[in-house]
Amino acid sequence: MTGYGEIRGAVSIAGNTISVTGEGDVIKYRREWRGGEYTRLLVRPRRLELVPMYPVLLPKKITNYVMVRLLEPIHIPSRGEAMIYIKIPVELAIMTYDRYRRYDLVDVFPIMKIKYVLYGSPDRGLIARYWESVPMTDPPDTSIGEARVLVNIRSRYDGWVEIGRILLDSQILKLYYVPGTWRASTQAITMVVNSPATATIYYGRKVEMEARPVHDPPGLRPPRILARTEMLYGLR
Repeated sequence: MTGYGEIRGAVSIAGNTISVTGEGDVIKYRREWRGGEYTRLLVRPRRLELVPMYPVLLPKKITNYVMVRLLEPIHIPSRGEAMIYIKIPVELAIMTYDRYRRYDLVDVFPIMKIKYVLYGSPDRGLIARYWESVPMTDPPDTSIGEARVLVNIRSRYDGWVEIGRILLDSQILKLYYVPGTWRASTQAITMVVNSPATATIYYGRKVEMEARPVHDPPGLRPPRILARTEMLYGLR
């Protein structure tokens, strides 16, 4: 395949071979890779679609958080602002839809190496999916397994602050994709710096107008109230 979209027949994606076989009410979904196989039987699916998925479900879900380490830290002056782009990892997922447009998650598989880290102390910290990204001033292209994030940094602190980490919550984060391409993105993020060691992350609106939203699986549906992420254990 050359991008996200509907699965028909057999396709190859990053070392995985996906096939859909059978006729009538029951079809068989199969994904094969070197040394492994995953299968599911589906009853009367309307369609199967390949979409980007939040990078916190593998090998099993243990956290909602993604920690992005900036390979080039950013120094923000007193009450200063900056707008950057970063990349985060995404997994690949197969969603099935019925005739009533209800959906379910059939399969999730990784493209990038998976690593988790502890943000904060062992007794009070958070486990987060770890990723490294170069901060960019222009919108970057994304490849398979990546999503683009627009981050507005605003400092309320009277003094210079170094930003080397950004913590995101996948339950509040929203993924979007453009069918037929590997373009994936999130809503705009605002990082309000409160001190040299703390910040608050706010989640804004969709950036790419032509992109479609990913249907959130159970456990990652956003709360109905205004939510934010507090970074309390350092920004460097």
